[in-house]
Amino acid sequence: MMNTMKHRVILVMLVTMAAILGGCSSIMRPPPAAAYMASYKQDKAVRNISYSQYFGNLDNGYHESTELGHWSHAEWWGDLTLLSYINGGYFTFGWGVQSLTPFLQGGFVSPYFGLTGWSNIFGLAVVSTDEPEDDESSFASYSGGGMLIEQIPLNDRWKIGFTEHLSRNGREYFYVDDEPCEGVCFGKGVPSPRSKFYTEVGGGFYVSHSFKRMGNLALEFRYGRDWTENRNRFAVTLDFWGLSSVMSIGGNDIMRGAADNNIEKMKKVKTVSVDSMKTKPADTVETKNENIDSLHTIKRNWFRLADSSQTMSIIYHPTESVVAVTSKGICYDESANAVWLRQDYGKLIYQVPVDSLDYCQQMEPKSIFWTSVLEGSLGFLGGMLTTGSVPVSLAIGAGFGTTVWVVFKYGFDPEELAPKVYPEICSEQHSREDIIKWLKQYPCGLE
Repeated sequence: MMNTMKHRVILVMLVTMAAILGGCSSIMRPPPAAAYMASYKQDKAVRNISYSQYFGNLDNGYHESTELGHWSHAEWWGDLTLLSYINGGYFTFGWGVQSLTPFLQGGFVSPYFGLTGWSNIFGLAVVSTDEPEDDESSFASYSGGGMLIEQIPLNDRWKIGFTEHLSRNGREYFYVDDEPCEGVCFGKGVPSPRSKFYTEVGGGFYVSHSFKRMGNLALEFRYGRDWTENRNRFAVTLDFWGLSSVMSIGGNDIMRGAADNNIEKMKKVKTVSVDSMKTKPADTVETKNENIDSLHTIKRNWFRLADSSQTMSIIYHPTESVVAVTSKGICYDESANAVWLRQDYGKLIYQVPVDSLDYCQQMEPKSIFWTSVLEGSLGFLGGMLTTGSVPVSLAIGAGFGTTVWVVFKYGFDPEELAPKVYPEICSEQHSREDIIKWLKQYPCGLE
């Protein structure tokens, strides 16, 4: 299960990186409000899909010709938004895509009041060095804003809400290069999309309805006043969302699944909290007829288990026939013929029968060389996007790679890095006499 969780976390990181590198637009407009408010105290990720239709004084059909080329304005008349929210009580974090623009969103949420902000990822990741004439900001590609939301629950199924927002929105316009050239010319006569931004202030309202198991639906109306060019725009949004744990990439779903699995394991495994050992005398720490008052601290060590259900730590499978865990704390209770191990990432100590355990070698940290190379390559690509200079980009990439290497080499304890898993781990099996002899180094009750 834990390996599945790791794979899902890696998937989230890959999707986010793909969105950053593959996002081909910086423009966006305010996201819907109803689904964000519905994320309050949800222990599952909230999946949201919405469509917005825009009306009013849209900037369309305007053409301007010059000696070198011509401009054509074509503001988008609709947006499709895909979002995923995860919640931690009164705080919600979300990420998604609005049409072709990846963005992040987060803020405060409660049953009656919400405050949220959003930003396109591309505008934050890449600061443009070529500022357009009508944009004095150093964040020339930034589009985002903030919104206040007031919600009134009418009953268990119906809610109404009111919104006020201030945002920096974007729209498309195109430039066609008509300048004559000699020989083979690339890009001549082909429309090149550009982003044009404006400041908007406005408000709106929505009505939402819950269909319980079938999801939720909201209809939202929003008005925005363009302060930059004195335009009036209107948006009508149809918003659908549900709570789902199927094919999840939301942190809530991952943590919920891990917690449920641990609850089932704790019904069968004897456990004790590290905090309870520190705050209670030894003879008051109840562990189902066993008392322990301390663990021996060791270098993070591999242990082989006969049954994966007997551990509260992350389970590793070097081979199909080997189940292994790591621990930095241990004590041997000879009277109970059991060993207490500390959970590798957590605050639990759990008991494993001696007959189900074998000691292996100390953990070897993963190599940080290729991680440094990867980060250096990303730094080089980012430098090329922002500066266009190969020497400068090489310097940026070298700086990124060196920084990552130094941080992981000297800033973190190598034992805290993800363990290096290879087929030889725990391949050697020890006799019962050898195992007991090794365990007697760490008796319970003595530091």
